[in-house]
Amino acid sequence: MKAFVVLVISLFLGGIAVAEEGRISVELNKLETEAENCQSYLVLQNGTANAFDRLVLDLVMFDVDGIIARRLAVDIAPLDASRVAVKVFAVQGFACESISRMLVNGVLGCEAGGAARDDCRQLLAVSSRSDVDLVN
Repeated sequence: MKAFVVLVISLFLGGIAVAEEGRISVELNKLETEAENCQSYLVLQNGTANAFDRLVLDLVMFDVDGIIARRLAVDIAPLDASRVAVKVFAVQGFACESISRMLVNGVLGCEAGGAARDDCRQLLAVSSRSDVDLVN
């Protein structure tokens, strides 16, 4: 029975990347141009035992010439322990085709259990299923 449950969960999650134990997986899953904005979809998996109340990423977008085009602070919290979540955010006034690469430049704020943490950047494991690379 236990093997069946594991199989069903695996099929349900499909191609979702599984976070390493003790890490937070941040996957750039897809980008969609909507009107004059680029909708960005992040698939997150918290492989830690901590629920994060605040986890703000400093994201930098580079254009097709490799020039910094936008910088955004994106709060991916709340992020429950051992859970998968999706965060959608818009890069306003910018077409997705104009983005060549996205950089997680740092973590601007991180709190778990109501207490600030300073080790959150080291917890991140980034990847991309998009044509746009997500790097750390």
